Amino acid sequence: MSVIPLSSQNQAPGPVATPPVAARRWILGPWLDQLLIIATPALVIPAVYLLYRPLGVTAETISLIVTSFFALGHHLPGMIRAYGDRELFARFRWRFLLAPPLLFAVYFPLYQLHLDAYRLIIIGWATWHGLMQLYGFVRIYDSKVGSVSRATANWDWLVCLFGFVTAQFWSPARLANLLGHLYALGVPLIPPTAVEAVRQTSLWLSAAVLCGFTANYIWSLFHGPRPHPMKLPLLMSGIGMWWFSVVYIDNVILGVALFDICHDVQYLAIVWLYNCRRVTTNPQIGRFMTYVFRRGMVLLYLGLIVAYGAIGIVPALVDNGTVLALVSGILGTSTLLHYYYDGFIWKVREQSTQASLGLEQRGPNTATRAGARLVVPHLLKWAPLIALTGWLFLGDLLDPGLPATQRSELEKRYTRSLIGNARLPAADAEKIWLYTQFERAQVVAASVPADRHSQLRAAILLANFGKNDEAVQLLQQTLQRHPDFCDGHAILGGIRFYRGDFSQSAEDFRTALTHAATLEERISVNLKLGEVYLYLHDPDAAEARFAEALRANPHLHEIIDALKKRVASETSAA
Repeated sequence: MSVIPLSSQNQAPGPVATPPVAARRWILGPWLDQLLIIATPALVIPAVYLLYRPLGVTAETISLIVTSFFALGHHLPGMIRAYGDRELFARFRWRFLLAPPLLFAVYFPLYQLHLDAYRLIIIGWATWHGLMQLYGFVRIYDSKVGSVSRATANWDWLVCLFGFVTAQFWSPARLANLLGHLYALGVPLIPPTAVEAVRQTSLWLSAAVLCGFTANYIWSLFHGPRPHPMKLPLLMSGIGMWWFSVVYIDNVILGVALFDICHDVQYLAIVWLYNCRRVTTNPQIGRFMTYVFRRGMVLLYLGLIVAYGAIGIVPALVDNGTVLALVSGILGTSTLLHYYYDGFIWKVREQSTQASLGLEQRGPNTATRAGARLVVPHLLKWAPLIALTGWLFLGDLLDPGLPATQRSELEKRYTRSLIGNARLPAADAEKIWLYTQFERAQVVAASVPADRHSQLRAAILLANFGKNDEAVQLLQQTLQRHPDFCDGHAILGGIRFYRGDFSQSAEDFRTALTHAATLEERISVNLKLGEVYLYLHDPDAAEARFAEALRANPHLHEIIDALKKRVASETSAA
């Protein structure tokens, strides 16, 4: 929810009818505000961890449920308002008509040819979307008690901005992903010392902003207007939940799921309240919104959200490539539209929005302003993103480079698994691409030594380029920081296996097996450990590992039989 701060200097003349002060201090009510807006993380974190740890629900399953029924589902209320509020639709008709087909058309080439650019856009926009929603709630609460000064609003915004952005720099996994996406777009490699300088600078700037915010808060307490008593708890809850999800949680997809639940519950609650009040104050709003947004229809509201979110389950259930691509396009377009629409349909500076939020109405009534007059400034606002997309597509026309399928195959072969020897592809274009990946991987690993996945990627490429000693050294350093890193132990065992050190390799795979957290990891390690035991001439131990893998996946008989024949052939020839 994008918010323009209210200012006491632009208050409209004339008397304004206001509800009792006690009623105006809350958005939904004292108990519902605590439950759905302020203290939501205190309920969400234990619930998700109960599923994840004691009940054994995988992070991927939790993420699928949250992404569908929360993240995707919470797009619907904004869409309903965009197309169901006649007054709003009349103001922004061309945006609402042109944005869906344009974004849908752009999504496919962007996702297929420039996945890193798409992900970078989503990272930036999602971070902005999250911080602006928190900022919006903070300003709404303060506005309810008359704290509407520009200085206070600016400090609130800076605290939210640095609270969210700085966390991205201090999350090893997210920083490594961010650097990888930037380098894939052609950004020059950044020295590791410069990356560390940016991290430290962000922390010092955040501290400075916090000091300024604190000084302004204390000044307001003594000189007025006093801030809302729930302002600090809300900021600590929102920014604290973001840091917990982004920095503390090592599993990125689980962290995203945790924050999404809190973010979406807040959003759904305030949009329900907003639309219910808007329906009661504007009988011309539209029949569908008038029917849905009534006090007794909250179950219908939630049912529509669940139904819309169910679309997100489809990709996990279908194998048809055409259907999968179509549904993925719908999901991607829905996400982009949600971010885009929320940037202008919830402006608190407008009297209609203030009335629907139960705020004292200040400023000019802009509800009837023609949207056409804002076309040029609006296009200028989005010009950088449009220019970036155009530049990427123009580059595809002038210099297509390697096809996406070819890049994907090289990525899978050389950066995710060991090939056993330093055999590079024959084509020059493939070699150049692979050397570029090698250089980027080493720089990212050096820039973010705490990220185990970037260290693993760099080590795999080192080994596949024939630099086994360096790969082993890097993995050993990584495992000192992350001794429970299953993939790290498995790749270390694989390098030693290809070097003929079968005894040490078996030890590495046994260690990996003790730290395997998923079924796929256990199957993979058991198969590899069984192969190592065959080379160690211990068929009983090998059969035990193969039997364990078969219990997890009974369809592995042919793979295991082929593996036994290959090992028998190689050992007999030796």
